[in-house]
Amino acid sequence: MCSECRSYDHSIKLWKSNLPNQEKILRKICNQAKKKHKEFDATIPFSGGKDSTFVLYTAKKELDLNCLAVTFDNGYLSEYAKRNIDKTCRKLGVEHVFYRFNPELLNRLYALFIRKTGYFCSVCMRAMAAGITVVADLYDTPLIIHGTSSRTELLGTSAMSEHGSVAHARAVLKNEAIELECRRLLHTYALRRKIGHVLFGLRKRQSLSSYAWLKLPDFFEWDYDFIEQTIRRELEWEAPKEGEHMDCLIHPVQKYIQAKRFPDLDFDRLRFARLIMAGQMSRNKALEKLKPEERESPEDALKLFLNNLKMSREEFDRYVDMGPRHLSYFAPSFGEKMIKAIFKYST
Repeated sequence: MCSECRSYDHSIKLWKSNLPNQEKILRKICNQAKKKHKEFDATIPFSGGKDSTFVLYTAKKELDLNCLAVTFDNGYLSEYAKRNIDKTCRKLGVEHVFYRFNPELLNRLYALFIRKTGYFCSVCMRAMAAGITVVADLYDTPLIIHGTSSRTELLGTSAMSEHGSVAHARAVLKNEAIELECRRLLHTYALRRKIGHVLFGLRKRQSLSSYAWLKLPDFFEWDYDFIEQTIRRELEWEAPKEGEHMDCLIHPVQKYIQAKRFPDLDFDRLRFARLIMAGQMSRNKALEKLKPEERESPEDALKLFLNNLKMSREEFDRYVDMGPRHLSYFAPSFGEKMIKAIFKYST
């Protein structure tokens, strides 16, 4: 057994032993949020995908929170995502906000980040985070709840993926004319929310003083079969037969970049390995899903994306082949360094 599996088994045993207590802590935090009598108890980042749909369902139906769903529309939302968003919000009676940049500006940002870093998803990650915090601060919601699960999602090294941090975006945009048009990309929490997150951490993330950012999978078993069965049954959620990230039409472009950059490292293989560790997929099933004829083709997505970017395939491939340059663009301020050093949970 490899070191990754041994480490995983050790951490999962500790987490499971504390799970009953974690569920009690979550309900306590939610009750504290409701007692603040804000217009909304929680802001829920909502893409229309499997995880975020289940988070919204659980927050509304199981935790009885008055939720405000927020979707960052990058101009490439799939029809599946749009239908899921509409049906879910209607069935749950949840108010919903779309946050969208000017599409032409967003495509110029994608092109800039590709030229300078070789990646483009960091634009979406940063814009999504900015949009969520803008809306959460506007309505002064005590909680932000999302569905990132470290137990079922295998995180790669920093060289494998791009940053969505303010520091990274600031460094890429520095001395670029477009910076003046998209300063909102660098928006971060209001000071009161930053202080609230620090206080939440000082309370060992077990009691709410004012604000908190929660990962729902920290408090629940995150079983994808159960999640999908629940949202299909209760919300008529739908998705294509195969393919992850069905909410984003250009996700296959990111997979194309990864395949060119790391030809001997299959990212789907890493993802399936994590699900095997979690006991949610068999090795035989993973090998079956990795067969070439069942994989997503990036050609249609690439054509759409590059046409909007006004960039040729040759130019795009040249920037990708230059290697992962995103690590050269990371310049946190002194204050950000101090916060990161003192409070590791803080963003």
